[in-house]
Amino acid sequence: MKVEKKGFSIIELLVVLGIAVFLLVAIYYGYIHLFKNFLTGSARTSVTMATIVGEEILNQDVEHAGYGISIKEPKPPIEFRADSNGKPILTIRSTYVVTNRSTKGWAILDCNSGSSPVPVSYSQWPLPSNYAVLMDFEENVVSPYTDIGSYVCTVSDYLLAYPVPEIDLASGESFVCTSQACAQIDYYLYRSSAVSPFCSDMYVLGRRVSWKLKNGVPSGVVQPFLSCVADFQIRVDWGNRQYVDPLDPNDPDYSAIQSANFEELKDNLKMIHLYLLVREGGEDPNYVFNGSTRIEPDNVELQLPSNYEHYHWKVIKISIEPVNIIRK
Repeated sequence: MKVEKKGFSIIELLVVLGIAVFLLVAIYYGYIHLFKNFLTGSARTSVTMATIVGEEILNQDVEHAGYGISIKEPKPPIEFRADSNGKPILTIRSTYVVTNRSTKGWAILDCNSGSSPVPVSYSQWPLPSNYAVLMDFEENVVSPYTDIGSYVCTVSDYLLAYPVPEIDLASGESFVCTSQACAQIDYYLYRSSAVSPFCSDMYVLGRRVSWKLKNGVPSGVVQPFLSCVADFQIRVDWGNRQYVDPLDPNDPDYSAIQSANFEELKDNLKMIHLYLLVREGGEDPNYVFNGSTRIEPDNVELQLPSNYEHYHWKVIKISIEPVNIIRK
């Protein structure tokens, strides 16, 4: 008996094709949803990692404010200023820069027994740089900048040596500090669309390291330190008062803070509090931010931008003791 072979009808093929198309569309949109979530999570993770690294560098910079600088240096080891838009600028002066290996360490040199200094105590020898600032134990600067290898003792004393990189001064250039070589580290907000594709409309917290001034202006190049920043504020513990705004002209200690020299900072500056409002990742239409950006008891409220609703925001507070100032 002959069995007749029967194929699929047009209707059955259309039904199967329709189901297949439906499944492919569902898989496609599921993939797009997962991919968008991955991008959002990846961006947030990237910001979080940058923040962790940035906090450590910022801690090191502030803790070492005044390191290797004579207490008699006219320029203070730390300053709080505002730019033309009222945004804060944090300025730190030190011979130590955490991102520059040639500035690490110290040495005590004996200049009592001859014309060439003899190292008697040190963190490492030779120092990571051939150049250093030399001062006596009373913090008088004996040599503002010298090549240790060719230095000839000019006093009979023990000298402290703080390494610095090689600094070539051209016409119109001078050291950042008045009486010696040192670095000036500036933290401030600026705008750049080239730093992060997720935050082209936001501020960048920049870090500029300068070893010299050119016609009175720091010659260092600003580096993007932390992107996606909406606000940056500073408070200090001053004397027996906490959370003082050093940029508020109405504060009773404003003038004292702005004009403070090394000795006055040593006597009054107890702690520095830094506040950042950072956006994590790109826009998320399924998320609505309803958190607070106010920090108590600090009396600080970080300012959100107008289009904040569908973004994730992180409030960062960093409290740092400037140990090289207060322990002088």
